[in-house]
Amino acid sequence: NFANRSLGISKSNIKVIIDSDAKKLDIVRTLKLWLPKKITPNQSELFVFFSGHGYPSEDEGLHLIPQNGDPRLLEESALSHRYIIDLIKKTKPKSVTMFIDACYSGQSNTGEVLVAGLKPLGALETDEDIPPNFNIFSSSESNRTSGTIKQAEHGIFSYYLMEGLSGKADVNKDRRITNKELFAYLQDNVSQEAFTQNREQNPKLKSENLEQDVVR
Repeated sequence: NFANRSLGISKSNIKVIIDSDAKKLDIVRTLKLWLPKKITPNQSELFVFFSGHGYPSEDEGLHLIPQNGDPRLLEESALSHRYIIDLIKKTKPKSVTMFIDACYSGQSNTGEVLVAGLKPLGALETDEDIPPNFNIFSSSESNRTSGTIKQAEHGIFSYYLMEGLSGKADVNKDRRITNKELFAYLQDNVSQEAFTQNREQNPKLKSENLEQDVVR
């Protein structure tokens, strides 16, 4: 709804995968079959939003956990960042902006272990190279949990992402919001909200294009 009403993206260009429709094969099918039909090479701007859980692998990097995924069986049931990025690259979009509201510590947003017997990761930081036309906003460092705002029924990151893209991140009022402006807004507000909950959460941005417009 936000992408359509606030950002003006046509509903025909929006693919929603949620709950029982968000299994691994559903996501792969979308990336391999639906997405290429929607991308005009070197012209289309692609936005990807993920809200859920993640988990890191020392060998394979960061993974997103689908609805039927199991962190104990990452290769079989999860989707690595690398795999997702490689599939998107094949469609040759002009730019890709990813918003990931997930943590990779093996814990829920309340600090509980996601899966019995799964060891929470408190120190593993995984650094990944991304293509030059990709911009990846993450809700927290990979060894931190990502919290929620219960009253808003959203993750802290998701809530302030929508607030920022609605115009609040446009500090100089030039009717364009750059990666740099949005990241500064998220850093300030997400960390401040987390502090009021007696927690620590700092968003991350990987991008070579800080002055690129996210929205205009």
